[in-house]
Amino acid sequence: MIRVERILAGIDLGPDTERVLAYASFFGKLWNASIDLLYVIDYLVTPPAYIISYIEEEKTKALKSIEKWQKSISNIGIETRSEVVVGRLYESFNFSIKKTQADLLVLGHRSHPFRRSSSERLIKGLNIPMLVIQGQKSKGATIGGVRIERILCPVDFSDYSRKALHLASEISILTGARLHIIHVLPGHLLKGIKDRGDEAIEDMRRDAEEKIREFIADLSLSRGEGIILIGEPYKEIVSNAAENDMDLIIMGARGLGLIEGILLGSVTDAVLRSSPCPVIIVH
Repeated sequence: MIRVERILAGIDLGPDTERVLAYASFFGKLWNASIDLLYVIDYLVTPPAYIISYIEEEKTKALKSIEKWQKSISNIGIETRSEVVVGRLYESFNFSIKKTQADLLVLGHRSHPFRRSSSERLIKGLNIPMLVIQGQKSKGATIGGVRIERILCPVDFSDYSRKALHLASEISILTGARLHIIHVLPGHLLKGIKDRGDEAIEDMRRDAEEKIREFIADLSLSRGEGIILIGEPYKEIVSNAAENDMDLIIMGARGLGLIEGILLGSVTDAVLRSSPCPVIIVH
């Protein structure tokens, strides 16, 4: 089980800052965790001496801007600290995670059609549970104004999805949210047995239904029901989240599909690019 006592929230002081801090504050309150705010002035190389004064001026402005966010978080009873760092983005976050002993990283998400964005590099490279804030559902979120009423947890019966389901169950209990558990049978695998008839496909579905019942029973979950879907995994996950107005998706960073060795890291990436709501990634 993930124990969350310290949350690290990465902010850029842009338009996504409030919704990142709104969700960080929600979970800080839920787990009685403290929140560290991190703003990185990203430099790939050591800045030359002649611009040091400009960097110091930028740091001062950033700290003043961060103060108002700290005050808003403190006003709802959450202990908070902040730091402005000059350096390489990835290394700065990695160092801060270790320094603060963070249990959860909260980030905004922006994708780029031709290359990885800064947030995608952090999400892909940092080995820490993280809450990625994105999607229409999170727009307009304010500190003290977030509600979680429906949670979607896709599972593939791997250890990663087992951890994700544990966390989803805990959050559903703490929030009173409904927990929806799905397993997606990849459509391309079913095409391979189609020549054996519809009965073979039904056998595979029934086998998956039995596995999901055992999976839930093994975890002694008191909440949540599992359903089986057929199709391209990330599309089915995103579609289900949109159709059922989910507030949060919780999933493993990677896992094993029906055939051992098929990694779901690519599925997680695809869900992050198109999810209608925030996503918690469990490593």
